[in-house]
Amino acid sequence: MRRFSTKFLSTLGLVIGCHTISLAQTSSGTETVWTLQQCVDHAIKNNLQIKQSGLSVEQAVIDLKQSKTDQLPSINGSGSHSFNNGFFLDPVRNQIQNQQVWAGNLGINGSVNLYSGLQAQNTIKRNKLEYEAAQLDQQKVQNDITLNVVTVYMNVLLNQEILKTNQERLNLTKSQLERTQKLFKAGSIPESNVLELNAQIASDELNIITAQNNIELFELQLIQMLNLPDANPGNFSIEVPQIPDPDQTVIGFNAEEVFASASTRMPEILRTGLRIRSADKNIAIAKGGYHPSLSLVGSVSTRYSSGSSLFNFGNVVSQRTLVGYEDEGMSQPIYIYTPSVEQTPKDYPYFNQLQDNIGQYIGINLNVPIFNGFRVRNNVQLSRLGLRNAQINSDIAKNELKQTIAQSYTDAINAQKRFVAAKKQLEAFEQAYKNAEIRLNNGLINNVDFNVARNNLVKAQSDIIQAKYDYTFRLKFLEFYQGKTITL
Repeated sequence: MRRFSTKFLSTLGLVIGCHTISLAQTSSGTETVWTLQQCVDHAIKNNLQIKQSGLSVEQAVIDLKQSKTDQLPSINGSGSHSFNNGFFLDPVRNQIQNQQVWAGNLGINGSVNLYSGLQAQNTIKRNKLEYEAAQLDQQKVQNDITLNVVTVYMNVLLNQEILKTNQERLNLTKSQLERTQKLFKAGSIPESNVLELNAQIASDELNIITAQNNIELFELQLIQMLNLPDANPGNFSIEVPQIPDPDQTVIGFNAEEVFASASTRMPEILRTGLRIRSADKNIAIAKGGYHPSLSLVGSVSTRYSSGSSLFNFGNVVSQRTLVGYEDEGMSQPIYIYTPSVEQTPKDYPYFNQLQDNIGQYIGINLNVPIFNGFRVRNNVQLSRLGLRNAQINSDIAKNELKQTIAQSYTDAINAQKRFVAAKKQLEAFEQAYKNAEIRLNNGLINNVDFNVARNNLVKAQSDIIQAKYDYTFRLKFLEFYQGKTITL
């Protein structure tokens, strides 16, 4: 929350912002006069800080989507291919081979989480809260930009009114110089009076240049806030609304009412509440680490090997094997006849191997936490600290908002009082100036006494302008925190 001092000029001078919009010009190339609402709307639409906060919102959306899709099964494919030379265990035939063989395998495996202490569900709830908080962060940036644009816009108006007053003052001084020169030529007054008025004209011209420079400075600042690449103070101008003088009636609300309204609508307050709830979900997620986790797993795989062969089967033949003798003289041998089928090897096609060697697996994994170096306990403690920090941030935001509103309300009341007093003072000094001018022309006072009356008038004019704009800004600021659109 930006603090506003009691001095309006100091407030306006400290505003620094980065805002983007395109330069708006008519088809004939003439200068476009920017209204306050146009400046605010285009800044909100094109400001780089808002775009940056929009990226944070998009990131929060992705995080929320990811936490939801994390509940879906995880499926992955795998494959390998190898060359073997010499003795090795053929994984397809499960036999020791001594040859050059190309072999490989393909597979798909998957798993799905069935239970993990409700961590997935709490993560979804937390990310939803963070998404809503990110939207409020963006709204806070928009509000800051709105106030910054209004501040600089009014600073331009303030200096334009100061310039107008300085120009009128210069015209009065020139008129006074003409009369003084006539009196000097007539021998009624000394030449020093003429010289002093010439010096005063130079001073008035310097004040005009200073006011013009201030206008260009704040116009340039507004251009930079709007990021108008083709604009400059020479082709940029703003609408000059009629800002009414402060009335003497009591402001129709108090600081407590403004705070009560602002605390229910301002994003800097609402987002702290969301982040307290988010921190509470972080505790639930951390506590989920105490619970067992259960998952369902499965896979499908197949293999192939260039060493694998198929066989063509032929005739059945018997093979005689001597196993012993019936007598001691070994005259009567004993034979065993083993039938066998003639086999002729042939190629085993690659895709046939993949189809024939398919294997399937399904199972359940249970993980029960017993001891993990107090990691879960520490995570819970850290999450509780995060909750406490979020609560403190909420209290800080409320206190800052309350103090800012109270200060602005007090400043508005004081500015209203200053305006009333300055108006009376201005009326008195205007009359005193007129009397001093008459007396100077009649030679009853010197330029020193006249300049005292003149300087009093100048100060009174400056005071009333300052009080007028200070009151207007404070009042608009308070109305903004009540949810009203700032208009001039």
